[in-house]
Amino acid sequence: MFFSPSTTTTTTTTKILTFFLALLLLINIVKSSLPISQERTNLIVLMHGMGDTCCNDLSLGALSKIISENVEKKNKIISIKFGSGTTLSDFISGFYGDAFDLVNQACEQISEAMRDDMEISILGFSQGGVFARAVVETCAKITVKKLITFGSPHSGVWHIPGCDKNAKSTFCSLSQKAASMAAYDPLLKRKSIQAAYYKDVSSEAAYNKYLNSGSLLSVINEDDETNKEDKNMRKERMCALKMFAMFSFENDDVVVPRDSAIFSDVPRIPFEYTKFKISELLKVRETEFYRENKLCLRELDERLNLITDVVPNAKHMQFTLKWFKEHIIEGLLVDEDDIKTNGVLKIE
Repeated sequence: MFFSPSTTTTTTTTKILTFFLALLLLINIVKSSLPISQERTNLIVLMHGMGDTCCNDLSLGALSKIISENVEKKNKIISIKFGSGTTLSDFISGFYGDAFDLVNQACEQISEAMRDDMEISILGFSQGGVFARAVVETCAKITVKKLITFGSPHSGVWHIPGCDKNAKSTFCSLSQKAASMAAYDPLLKRKSIQAAYYKDVSSEAAYNKYLNSGSLLSVINEDDETNKEDKNMRKERMCALKMFAMFSFENDDVVVPRDSAIFSDVPRIPFEYTKFKISELLKVRETEFYRENKLCLRELDERLNLITDVVPNAKHMQFTLKWFKEHIIEGLLVDEDDIKTNGVLKIE
């Protein structure tokens, strides 16, 4: 019998490698059987309103910056850009086009930006809040956890700005007829973004046109005649919210009526609204809409997840960065452990 050092060494090496491979395999099996623990992050989405753009340094650009300065870097912030991708197209899209297309664009941009470990929060400003709620209800690719809106006409716009003071003036009467035509005409309504949330409550005939218009507002407010299955799916998506917060502005002269931003509604049809009748409006918790738990509003409220508030002494979309930081970022947007403990906010 001959002793072969090379053969013995090769055999030993093979055994060692086999042992380590088996050990690695065992470790992977054990790891795969353990519950996955991933650190939750937030995808924070901003949606601008009419006359604005996604990244204006004086509006949403400033808000994006203040959020990024005051939340942990693990959180991601995006601002929706509508249209073809240019700033001009984004601006024009706030006036001209199809509101349903804007909602679909936002849905796509959010779904592309999200990861499985993210919770989505959407902040909608002015008409952007109506589109944000439409995204919550209709975008099947995502599940939104927080929806916060500012001066957004959730119950619709009933007059053009200024006509809440003297609705029967010749100018306002003609303007209301023109607005109804644009909002409810099958061709015109696809060209006007503002038509998507116009609601004429001045007569039963005009209101019935709204109900049968198929406008974005009539769909997402369950006022239209879409099938029950679609309504149930939209309601389920609203029920998935951990928070639905709505803010109106005390001196708002753009959204008519002002308290449409907190889902107040008409006490009756017909109703000739003026700002002097604001006390007659039904607050959200007094509406039939709420009592019937449409869009899960009553259920959200019972879970303490429905918030309505007024920005004091403020016109439409006018608030300070200091107010936004204290009431929105620290108060509502992210959890305490997501706030930068060593962040220093600089406000001029």
